Amino acid sequence: MATRVIVGIVALACVSVCGMIATFAIFEIMDKVNDRLPKGEQFESLGWYLSKYQRLRREYERLFPDGRLLFKYRVLKALMIPCLLIGAGGFGFFAR
Repeated sequence: MATRVIVGIVALACVSVCGMIATFAIFEIMDKVNDRLPKGEQFESLGWYLSKYQRLRREYERLFPDGRLLFKYRVLKALMIPCLLIGAGGFGFFAR
């Protein structure tokens, strides 16, 4: 197997791992926020969309001004993009 393909496989595996850890971070943020919100304002686990993510982010920043989970989530999401590009390059997506 060519080195390029191996690099592509490893990079795509990194995308998957970063995505899973980022998802776990969002669920941890949701659990922490739900612990401090009244029953009627708590977040449900299913049915995520942009405005719900934005509301969760605002609530987390309001309730945990020094919280590091949102930073962790952003770093993981930012790492996914270069890994995806490296993986695509490893499989010859950008080849002539």
